[in-house]
Amino acid sequence: MDESFIAKPLGQRQIDQAYPLVRAIFPDLPVEQWRAFAAALIGPVDTPATPTGIMTVQNARGYLHGLFSYAIAEHLRHGRILAVENFVVLDLFDMTGPAETLLRSMDRLARGHGCTAIHTSLPELLAGEAGSRGSLLSCFHQDGHRTETLRLCKAMDGANDNRAHRSQAETPLGIP
Repeated sequence: MDESFIAKPLGQRQIDQAYPLVRAIFPDLPVEQWRAFAAALIGPVDTPATPTGIMTVQNARGYLHGLFSYAIAEHLRHGRILAVENFVVLDLFDMTGPAETLLRSMDRLARGHGCTAIHTSLPELLAGEAGSRGSLLSCFHQDGHRTETLRLCKAMDGANDNRAHRSQAETPLGIP
């Protein structure tokens, strides 16, 4: 079956539909946290185009196969950029089709907002090895993206750590 993919902004009514995709990169993320994050980025329905959002890739039937969140930001070296995070694509048979559709939508968003560069943070567990067949990193490299920096994260005392709120009874052996 030939499926074509289309990139569309995430709508208010699709927030819950997108939750399983986000769980692929953040398995412990509570649905309430996803709902609040998505609602803040996509804003009310009646607002004009905002410099933040969530872009999805859908098939002809409206099923979501991937998404990314974005914001327009200023960067010291590149000036105005499209900052992309939470990039995820899930498809049993064709990872490159939905990924390429999202990559093209990133280009359109960046050009439309007058950006001089696109900065993307890929979830390490989904990036795959560069050069391996069907890896997200390979899709990005083939589209002209290059590795420019290494981003590190240090969680501060459980801040925004979804595991920090578990009780001792919920953790294996009662160890936090």
